[in-house]
Amino acid sequence: MDLFVDKPYQRMDGGKLDTSSSRSLRIAVSLPQLEPLAQVMRGKPAEATYIIQRYIAAGLPAHGHSLTFVGPRSFNDIVCTDDPQRPKPAPRTWSASRWFDLASKGAWRVQQWLGMPYLNVFSNYRLFDACLQCFPGHDLVYERNGLYRDGVAKACRRLKLPYVLYVEADDILEHDYMGKPITGLLRWRAKETMRYNLNSADCIICVSGPLKTHLITTWGVPGEKIVVFPNVADVQRFRPDPQARAEMRASLGITDQPLVLFVGAFYEWHDVATLLDAFAQVLAARPEARLVLVGEGSQRQAMMERAAGLGLTHAVQFTGFMAHTEIPRLVAAADIAAAPYPPMQHDLWLSPLKLFEYMASGTAIIASGVGQIAEVIQDGRNGLLVPPGDALAMAGALQRLIADAGLRTRLARQAREDAVRKHSWEHYLSRLERLFNAVIAGQPVDQI
Repeated sequence: MDLFVDKPYQRMDGGKLDTSSSRSLRIAVSLPQLEPLAQVMRGKPAEATYIIQRYIAAGLPAHGHSLTFVGPRSFNDIVCTDDPQRPKPAPRTWSASRWFDLASKGAWRVQQWLGMPYLNVFSNYRLFDACLQCFPGHDLVYERNGLYRDGVAKACRRLKLPYVLYVEADDILEHDYMGKPITGLLRWRAKETMRYNLNSADCIICVSGPLKTHLITTWGVPGEKIVVFPNVADVQRFRPDPQARAEMRASLGITDQPLVLFVGAFYEWHDVATLLDAFAQVLAARPEARLVLVGEGSQRQAMMERAAGLGLTHAVQFTGFMAHTEIPRLVAAADIAAAPYPPMQHDLWLSPLKLFEYMASGTAIIASGVGQIAEVIQDGRNGLLVPPGDALAMAGALQRLIADAGLRTRLARQAREDAVRKHSWEHYLSRLERLFNAVIAGQPVDQI
């Protein structure tokens, strides 16, 4: 049986997925910013979270639902549109008045005089007013949580509309981890808006089990209203593709050399440094091996300098940004795909999109055993796990896979099968539909 051949999407219990909903829904979608969604729809650079939202924006209408996007385009500009690429100003009433504008400017001048930061009070009133005008007639509101935002949740409470909150990370904790902590009144404001949204939500979607635990223990959210939706992959676009493999390898100047790939952002939580250190050890034994690193980020220049210091420049390529539409061809060209992460006190936001795209592509994976990654990748079954930050262990895993084509094939086939069965966007969207219908009906959501 060829495990690379797509099969009908299956539940883990073997039954067919119910991809239909009881009726077509009108769903209002609110994101912290709408322009990045429009950009990713045009193939422009965007964070992974907006790639996820793009799939939802395309997938739900394909299932017969209608979406309205409501959110900020700029500081004072709220839009309400069915097409993020063609934004229209949202209707507003009292927040569009002259007295409101004067009050907003006056309050900001007082805050500046007192040395206070901008607390997003008036911007939330604008959003609240726009939502009151745009939300009536919708069945449900879906919001991607953002810092200092509570206007959407307040409008849902006022209108008594079902409210689903998508939480990808504790943004306050993430800023702490990046060494850019939110402090003082801004931290208080961030906590107050986060707490209000969590309490207001009828259902909270989070991306990992550790994040669910954090929401329960730190924020006091009842566990029965939280569901875990890990990120997933488009298994039709990300798939084994011999033709794309040959073409992409030729464009990279690589023929039969072992090719290791990393796709991601060059930030603190992607441990490219350990991958480079490991690859230096590999290269000493396998000088024909090649490493391609895809992405941008604040640490990219430092990693280029590290590679040069290790004497790797002849064997390592930094491609910079590549459009997400090109990534499937690149992953198909790789022999090994790496997902390196450092030791973390908090791995709450870890549900890496690239991990599932690696799996769907049928590429052998080496990943750091942290957070949700250690649940998705079973060592020796559908990939290899190494301790986070351990260059020696990663080098050993790389050498093992380079030397054993049979092992690479077996791991890759199993990863592809797991992606098709459990981690596809079609699976995700079908589950999301069932969740939305349960929330609207006031039914329990924790078993969906």
